[in-house]
Amino acid sequence: MKENFKITLCILIVFVSSFIVLGLFLEGYSQGILTSEKNIIDIGGIVTQNPKQVTLDFLSEIFGETQMDDVKVNSLGFRGEEFSEIKPKETYRIFLIGGSQMFGTGATSDITTIPGYLNQYIEQQNYAFSIEVINAGLKGVDSHKELLLLQNMIIDFSPDMVIVYDGLNDLRVGNSPDNLLNNWEGMCSMGKENNFDVIISIQPIAGFGNKNLTQKEKMYVENGKDYNNNPLTDSWNLYQKYAENLKKLQKCTEEIDFRFAFDNETDTIYIDEAHVSDHGNSIIANSIFTKISDIIPKEINPESRTIEFNKKDRSIISEFQSSINILSSNFEDKMKLQVFKTFMDNNLEKESQIGKFNVKTQSLFYEYIEIEIIIEILPKDEFSEIKNMRITTKDKNKGTVLNNITYLMTITKNDNKLFTNYFFAEDQLIIQLKHDDSENIKISGERIYGLDALIMNSENPISISGSFLEPNSKYEFDISLRSIHDVNNFIFLDGFYAKITT
Repeated sequence: MKENFKITLCILIVFVSSFIVLGLFLEGYSQGILTSEKNIIDIGGIVTQNPKQVTLDFLSEIFGETQMDDVKVNSLGFRGEEFSEIKPKETYRIFLIGGSQMFGTGATSDITTIPGYLNQYIEQQNYAFSIEVINAGLKGVDSHKELLLLQNMIIDFSPDMVIVYDGLNDLRVGNSPDNLLNNWEGMCSMGKENNFDVIISIQPIAGFGNKNLTQKEKMYVENGKDYNNNPLTDSWNLYQKYAENLKKLQKCTEEIDFRFAFDNETDTIYIDEAHVSDHGNSIIANSIFTKISDIIPKEINPESRTIEFNKKDRSIISEFQSSINILSSNFEDKMKLQVFKTFMDNNLEKESQIGKFNVKTQSLFYEYIEIEIIIEILPKDEFSEIKNMRITTKDKNKGTVLNNITYLMTITKNDNKLFTNYFFAEDQLIIQLKHDDSENIKISGERIYGLDALIMNSENPISISGSFLEPNSKYEFDISLRSIHDVNNFIFLDGFYAKITT
């Protein structure tokens, strides 16, 4: 009995010690101590995540995403649950847009992001109607992409209030104060013309306010870089001009300067040069709630509003309207779903039976290019037991492969969503399929900063593991394009669809 107790105690000590060592390693990694990748890294013109986010991803690999950061991404690519396109009656909708700070990089759960905390503060009030708080933050977007996001997507969901949280990404790309001001004015103008409030805010950055920084935070300031690998602190004067632009806004409902939001905090708030802890998110959310509490009406029209957006204002992306026309023309075809049969390889072992197929989606137009997406399962080669799924975006007429594609892809199995994720490929997207009997689908690979997309990497390939593309199942692929030709060409081309029955 005593011997068993000793053995158990030894195992427990080893287990705890291992986690202490792991914790020290991750802390060092998150601060850039154990890697040369101390700063944001440029890969093919795309920016990777900061070391802290890499640390979070590493933990996710060990414990699973849902347990670590509990991130849910809906079919629109936004963090959070699904919501209806048509706003329910007696409902007031608040959209929060921004980069990874608004998305909630570093937050421990969906409810500890800025939108998550704001929703909690609102729920504590006794409003006579329902208020929806929607996290529309996307990693890596700047004010220009936010303008396009508002104009070409959010506007269609009948917002009542839009809260913009900007600064870091504009600073990193070196956007001029005039460009930033024009983007903000564009968003506020849309609000005025379509009867919703727009609140513009500028976010805090470590070393840009008057906070008494902790030792960790000082290290983050030293490591902070822009996309040209210059010290972020060199842009202090530029950020000051950004802030001064808040006073120049004419059509916005309200403006908020958050640069000094943490000045009274003595503990560590920042987890890198700009992303903050749960506590930091709660401080920002509380300030936002204080600001908007007088703007939210006491009562609303019980009838759901329908916004008729002025089409001439969509000229910023002229091709969007054409894509909508094409999408509308194909709507009936999408409702009449085609079923593509897969052909089984009789030489496959029973436990790894995955159908081989080659499926083309219907085509959509973008800038006079007719685009189609091809989904293939490639046979195993003689050197590997792993099958690959290849996704190719082509000019249908020329047959050429289009490059620098960012995909927003949702895959369902028997009408149950398996996942929604962003993927990026310079040309063809290759995803490894690691079939097993697990009911849980696991996606792994290297993520880039922009939109948190998975990127192809020979050393760390994108992979999908679990019971995926198994026999006697129906799979649906719903794909949108978010970039094409150039990584900074932010687009909204939705409606590529394929249904596969094995």
